[in-house]
Amino acid sequence: MMKIQLSVGGRKYSGWEKISITKSMTSLTDSFNMQIFKGDEVQILEDDVIQILVDDKVFFTGYLDDINIGLSDIKKPLSLNGRSRPLDLIDCNISEIKQYNKQNIKQIMNDLTSNFQITTTSNVKLEPLEVFDTRVGETYFNAINRLCKQTNTLPISDKLGNIKIVKNIKKEHPIILKDKDFKSIDYPRNLSKRFNVYFYKSESILSDVTDGVIVDESVKRYRPFVDVNNEDKAKQELAEWKLNHNKAQSINITAVVNNWDLEINTILKIETSLVNGSFLIKDINYTKDNSGTVSKVILVSKDLYV
Repeated sequence: MMKIQLSVGGRKYSGWEKISITKSMTSLTDSFNMQIFKGDEVQILEDDVIQILVDDKVFFTGYLDDINIGLSDIKKPLSLNGRSRPLDLIDCNISEIKQYNKQNIKQIMNDLTSNFQITTTSNVKLEPLEVFDTRVGETYFNAINRLCKQTNTLPISDKLGNIKIVKNIKKEHPIILKDKDFKSIDYPRNLSKRFNVYFYKSESILSDVTDGVIVDESVKRYRPFVDVNNEDKAKQELAEWKLNHNKAQSINITAVVNNWDLEINTILKIETSLVNGSFLIKDINYTKDNSGTVSKVILVSKDLYV
């Protein structure tokens, strides 16, 4: 039986009726919801750092967003909602312009987040940027997002609420999931964003400007995609990226398993009567209540975030 506790200021509380934690590759923060009937026994202040422990190991570190305690004739139900520690980077704004010269993104991010006591780590080789300027009024997350876009990297939150920079290095889960491992699995295919040819053009009237063009032979109908190149990339590179990105987005598997030993940004191999292949774990919702313990996993093409 899995043991789940809430740890606050050295105090640990058990007896939770329901717990739900959501992690996503597309969000810097994880979120959680916990519910307990004996809410008056839980001592917690709004600025307390909270940790969720699974079998005495830290699974989540963050802060409260909402707290709600009720009263009935037999219980005092308490509901807690919150996000992992980088939530302040999403909610708070930069107050001054600061320029960084010849520093890599890990160095810049560690300086940006130092007041929040959040650190950044990475096992990716990071080259220094010539220059990077913050913008007054933008959120810290938007500054971090701009940094990562420049270097084709992805920031994710770890179990302690710190940030990891990842890039094209995705570990494979050691197990292979079979039919018997799934409570349910859905395998929809989104065909609406598939095109037979992709064009990227310049905002120029000159006839000798070369377009970026790539054909998707698997789409037989005439379905052209056309866009203007406003990026600091070659048009052909953008066309190739768009084709591969749209192909990858067409796969979006939802699976429910009796397993909490899964992490985002991990390759999961599936061999079932419905689906066979290796897929990237994009989102996970871990839930435990009276009906059991499950993970709802969103799987996408392993090439989507390359």
